[in-house]
Amino acid sequence: MPPAQMIVFAVIGATLVLFLTNIIRYDLVAVAALMVLAITHVLKPDAVFAGFANPAVITVASVLIMGHAMWQSGVVDLLAKWLGRAAKTPSGQLVALTGSEAVSSALINDTGSIGVFMPVAIQLARRSGTSVSRFLMPLGFSAFLGGMTTLIGTSPNIIIAAYRGQLGHGGFTMFSFTPVGAGVAVAGLVFMAAFSRFLVPERQSAKGQDEHYGMAKYLTEAEIPQGSPFDGRTIGELEEGIDASFAIIGLVHGADRRVAPRRYHRMQGGDHLVIEADADNLTIVLDTAKLTLASDKDIGDDFLKSNDIDIIECVIQPESRLIGKSAASLGLRKWYGVNLLAVARQGERIKGRHSAIPLQASDILLLQGDAETLDEVMTQLGCLPLAERAIRVGKPARIATALGIFAVAITLAATRALPSDVAFASGALAMVLARLIPTRALYDAVEWPVIVLLGAIIPVGQALQQTGGAKTIAALFIDLAHHLPSFGVVALMLLVTMILSNVINHAATAVLMAPVAVGVAHGLHVGIDPLLMAVAVGAALPMVVPTGHQCNILVMGPGGYRAGDYWRLGLPLSVVCLVVAVPLIMLVWPLHPG
Repeated sequence: MPPAQMIVFAVIGATLVLFLTNIIRYDLVAVAALMVLAITHVLKPDAVFAGFANPAVITVASVLIMGHAMWQSGVVDLLAKWLGRAAKTPSGQLVALTGSEAVSSALINDTGSIGVFMPVAIQLARRSGTSVSRFLMPLGFSAFLGGMTTLIGTSPNIIIAAYRGQLGHGGFTMFSFTPVGAGVAVAGLVFMAAFSRFLVPERQSAKGQDEHYGMAKYLTEAEIPQGSPFDGRTIGELEEGIDASFAIIGLVHGADRRVAPRRYHRMQGGDHLVIEADADNLTIVLDTAKLTLASDKDIGDDFLKSNDIDIIECVIQPESRLIGKSAASLGLRKWYGVNLLAVARQGERIKGRHSAIPLQASDILLLQGDAETLDEVMTQLGCLPLAERAIRVGKPARIATALGIFAVAITLAATRALPSDVAFASGALAMVLARLIPTRALYDAVEWPVIVLLGAIIPVGQALQQTGGAKTIAALFIDLAHHLPSFGVVALMLLVTMILSNVINHAATAVLMAPVAVGVAHGLHVGIDPLLMAVAVGAALPMVVPTGHQCNILVMGPGGYRAGDYWRLGLPLSVVCLVVAVPLIMLVWPLHPG
């Protein structure tokens, strides 16, 4: 084995281990792999950063911007609002939710689509008295099923299309994936409608039957007596001067009643404070500040909100700046002006000093703050709301404009009037110029870790091919293929890709498996398209473990799922998709084209 090939295998092996263990974030792992190949001269200097100019990277970034603009315009919200009115029974709601999510994910970013439909699913579950866990996992999986049906529905499709184009065969078009993807999606949706009730565990959601995590149990009214150490001092000084987990969420000064008072508000003797804390922390606050209980019963939930103050329940996204940090270390109250009232993890409220607990992806937060800025703060923190929101300022003209630009971009790409990357980059620019997406939100719409991952891992995939590593791996497949029927070759390629996509990022899986698929096709003297399509389908279905995709992580907290819950539905659903996909691939993309 040539030294360069050994280095590539060693780098890819180490990369897979780091992807699996998640010790370092996946985009940094990809950059590290790229740097090793550059330093060892496996990659030529002009090829090291060429991945960032790859059409797949440009297309993914453009599609993310266009999808966010569609989301901002209110197109998906309108669909979700209609869905909430149309579906009545739990089984009908599940079918409507998963079907609508699949359609939406075929056109816009799956995370953005989940962000719209997840609150709708939670509201429908509460109205029908159904456990929200029955809805959220199928909802997340339906995003994968819908995404595989179009070129822009998922990153692996974009990567496979761009790779085929680089080989001189022309890239797959917008709807090249539809015949196979739609068939698999329908089969998957039907399977979930029929069997998910038996396969998805019923978990209690974090809020249960209480509207605000039972917050009334944690609210206490206390009076600041004359002579208290904090008489004449500010609320901020009180919060910083006591080593306990609590929040001042209300203040009563005579007839003046304030919800979420400002940190700089100066307290006076005789004022009453509404304190959010459990029994142990409340005792510390009362003793340290020399406060006296003002009543012998808890305060109602109505003290949480006012005309100017609102509370919002949200879930932490996988790329949030909150991950690994505590509310206290981030200074949520000081720098963002919000109170962290509660934290829930896997369906259970965290008791004790939640403000000092390092936060994790899929944790659910209950935030209190200014009604006008709370949504913006939530976005800055990298959280998605779990309450059904009013439709955005989605005027009919904005919705029509967004749909029109989107349709033109799709038409230009589908008819090959323009290359896909140019068509969608033009569409993204048109949406920005049409002010469908605020300029300040333009770069926030792009998932930069994904872009960095693609830009770094694409040259790694090219090194695998250029050093002969892809042929070496393909030879192993070919040895097995000689003992398999034709459909077994396609099934094996799809199965290996599907397993890998649950271990590492699905986009990275597509990058690494595409050259292997082409090597197998050349070695068996068959067409490359069926094997490339098998890679596309396999990479798009990471449904067995929660870490396989960020959509799995997003629904984990709100659904109260545990890591071992995913395979119960994900494994049989993956088998169904494989069984349906293989004959469809061979029918639409024959191994031996005429």
